[in-house]
Amino acid sequence: MKRGLKILHTESHRQWGGQERRVFTECRWMSQKGHHIILLAPKQSEVYQRGSKEGWEVYDIPFTRIGMLKDFFLVRALLRKVRPDVLNTHGNTDSKVALAAAGGLKIPCVIRSRHSTPAVRNSWYNRLLYRKFSDYIFTTANCITDQLVRDLDVSRDRIFTLPSGMIARSDLPAHEDARQSLSAELGLGAETRFIGFVGRLSNEKGLTFLIEAFFKLRDIILNYHLVLIGQGGFLPRLEAQVRERNLRDRVHFLGYRENTWHYFRAFDCHVLASSKYEGTPQVILQAMFAECPVVGTNAGGIPDVIVHEETGLLVPPDNADLLAEAILKTLRDETSAKRRTRNALHYVHANHTLDKMGEKILEIYRKRLF
Repeated sequence: MKRGLKILHTESHRQWGGQERRVFTECRWMSQKGHHIILLAPKQSEVYQRGSKEGWEVYDIPFTRIGMLKDFFLVRALLRKVRPDVLNTHGNTDSKVALAAAGGLKIPCVIRSRHSTPAVRNSWYNRLLYRKFSDYIFTTANCITDQLVRDLDVSRDRIFTLPSGMIARSDLPAHEDARQSLSAELGLGAETRFIGFVGRLSNEKGLTFLIEAFFKLRDIILNYHLVLIGQGGFLPRLEAQVRERNLRDRVHFLGYRENTWHYFRAFDCHVLASSKYEGTPQVILQAMFAECPVVGTNAGGIPDVIVHEETGLLVPPDNADLLAEAILKTLRDETSAKRRTRNALHYVHANHTLDKMGEKILEIYRKRLF
């Protein structure tokens, strides 16, 4: 690409989850390649704060439902001022505001990114957003793409499925070192082994089924503990379940951790038991990069990356019995688990690095702009 592009992203979400991380890492990658990043987000959001520290051109737009009209005029004025080559919207509220505000301004490339898997309602306004106001749609999972084609009649050649890319790490600790480090962190014996989960503590993650599956295995895998890393409003419900099942000495809630790589290295199995709402999960990709065996449910975008018996094991959602069987199979059949882990590592290096994702996006820009 002959010159650096002006790429403007909007993000209304205030939390720091997979979607916001994706926006931030994509922006940083593009910035490192010489492109000018402009970010519109609420000032109190994590993505705004991090973007500001990166030195990007950052603007405080509240993106609240009650303030959408005011935000519309703010965003339209900014679009006129900065004249971006690319506009990419991400959240529901900012997409409604920014895509409408861009109308008639002749922005060369307008993109609506859809990160989450709940079905987009087939309303007249959503049809405008996805079929008229956007040049392209970026999704993070095939199931999202299929729903937009099926229910909103969006042309498939305008949709690109682009799961988040990971930064390949070469400085990860050995599995045994990471395991013993986690044992020491929790004050447990050096022989302790771990099953883990990393992510938001919410109902749709299927964590009640994971805890129930662990309960079913408690007397079979006596040296194993369950570690859940993350935060969320579902924590009290999970803590109550742990108390009811008398698992307080074997289930550990560690809260939020900025760097989770060494935890993936410590686990003998990482489990994502989501019930239905899941894009292509970054935590599964991270676990694969860390050579940690994975078990997931056949929900959302999880089957896009976990091919049953090839890169991991898949079970139906909301089934603690089958989940327990898959976890036990992973722990007991080490030869097969190592084979799946090798396949998974090869797969993510071939398809899901940050460089692979970034280059795909730049190629789409090139086709539109030049």
